[in-house]
Amino acid sequence: MKKYLVLVTLLSVFSLAACAGHGTSVKGKEIPIESAAVKLASDAKASGFKLITTSELKKSLDEGKKITIISTLPAEEDKNFGILPGALSAPLPKTEKELTPADKDNLLKVAGTDKEKEIVVYCGFVACRRSTIGAKILVDAGYKNVYKYPGGITAWIEAGYPIVK
Repeated sequence: MKKYLVLVTLLSVFSLAACAGHGTSVKGKEIPIESAAVKLASDAKASGFKLITTSELKKSLDEGKKITIISTLPAEEDKNFGILPGALSAPLPKTEKELTPADKDNLLKVAGTDKEKEIVVYCGFVACRRSTIGAKILVDAGYKNVYKYPGGITAWIEAGYPIVK
């Protein structure tokens, strides 16, 4: 079952990456998308977090599913762009080298003590590493149902879904 989930995840990531520029005349964007998709798939496999798409997350929220959503963007970016409905803030740095014990402690505090609940972390866009760092921290801390929402606030806005300012 686990191999099936990894295969489905990889196929989903590559499908999303392949479709990202479909039908456009923009050139020079596919290689960074491909690199981000491969890195994302590798991180998910190595770290044990799952991936959730924009439509899957929206459906879960519309169905009233109890999910803890955490933005890992800096507070000023959350203020400028807005946040997903119900999202909590736990800002993280762009790289693991910049991560401080205080950053990690804050994320774990925001996530709460229930390690069985579903937690979705997000940041700005697919190549953004903040939510990957957050997902890894949560999995390493023993949280069982950790999802990274790769499209982040950019995909949510592109889909026309509501944000909270």
